[in-house]
Order: sequence, then structure tokens, then C-alpha cells
Amino acid sequence: MLEKTILVDDTPDIPLSSLLKAVRMDEDSDPEDLAEISQMLDEALALAKPKAVFGLAQVESRDENGVIVDGVRFHSPLVSKNLANTNRIVPFVVTCGMEAEEWSLQYKDDPLKEFWADSIKLQLLGCIRPKVQKEVRRRFFPTGDISAMSPGSLAAWPLKEQRPLFALLGGVTPDIGARLTDSCLILPSKSGSGFFFSPESHYENCRYCPLIKCPNRRAPFEHELEGVPQDE
Repeated sequence: MLEKTILVDDTPDIPLSSLLKAVRMDEDSDPEDLAEISQMLDEALALAKPKAVFGLAQVESRDENGVIVDGVRFHSPLVSKNLANTNRIVPFVVTCGMEAEEWSLQYKDDPLKEFWADSIKLQLLGCIRPKVQKEVRRRFFPTGDISAMSPGSLAAWPLKEQRPLFALLGGVTPDIGARLTDSCLILPSKSGSGFFFSPESHYENCRYCPLIKCPNRRAPFEHELEGVPQDE
């Protein structure tokens, strides 16, 4: 089993202005709504502990349909293509944390506040992910590019591939509280997984994602995957 590192953000910082932008509010919004969402943010920040687990793994073999990493098989021609010239990956799972998840349950019967709570959890996830990438770069990829892939982001690497990813990391639930459902979703709901790697040229999922108007798009859409089976 790979040697794992656990990161915990004990003091996540989310400016109210960032949260307001995420929920399409501003300082001119209804004063009562502003007071309520500000209080919710304060509550969450007082207890939230976003977490991550990651570790270095060896790419042992590959073929046109996938790769084997530390004895675990990943089925994806796209993964095989992206790892053609690299022998190391850093699998990871990140989460807003069970503390925030449990806090948010009190708002499940109020649709607006539930939306605000979900937005706060998403912002908490955004606090830990960059810290993980920074630490992974420092430890494992100090020079060259660092890219990431996530199962479920594209049909070319489907959501069910979360299972081997969790198996590769082993014991994720005791580490950070995150777990897979039978349908391969991660709980807490605002969590993510994938692996970092250092390719010869930078990789972005966005290049193959057909959601043209996605506000988080980081690269132009390419209509072909060059040897990788297309989404149906």
C-alpha cells in the first residue's frame, strides 16, 4: 500500500464576497438575506475542516485500454494515453469534511438555505484542493508540468473508476471521512477525487468536455480525442 499523506485545513478562509458571487448575490441584496447567509458562513467556518488524502504511486504497466498502478487496474484508453510517458501518479481524494456536511443537514428543509449551505461546502472544497496541488508539486513534481484527471469528468474515464481509485488509496473513510456510495458518488457530497501527473504537455479535461458554456472552462473544446473512443 502506498504511503499516504493527510492534509487538514483547520482555518479555511472564505470571504463573504466570494460566497455572494457564487450564489449570485451582492452587497445590495436583501439585508435580511445578507445577514442570514453571513451568519451561516460564520457558523460553517467555525467548525469546518476540509480534508485531503494523497500518495505517490507507480505506473507498473499499460496497454491501449488502461494501466496498472501499484497492482490496481484502471480501465480507460484516455488514462493510458495521458500516462504514456510518465511512471508516477499521485492519487487523491478531497472533501469539504464531515463537520460541514453534518452542519448543513439542519437546512435540508429550507430550499434557499440548503442551496447556500451547499455553496459554502463547495467553497470549502475549493479551499483544500489548491493546497493539495501545491503540496504535491513541492514533493513530487517540483519541475515540469502538473496536470490532473478525475473519474466521471468525461465518459472516457467513467465515474465507476472511483472504485479502483479508492482501492489504490485504501482506507479513505478512516483517513478523511469520505466514502463511496453504491452508485460511485462520494459522500460528503462536496468532495472530489483523481490523480495528479506530470505529462510532457499540459492536460485539461476541458479539452474533451462538450459543455461549451461552462463558467469554469480552462481550455477550448476539441471535437476529437485522437485515438480515444468518443462519448456517445
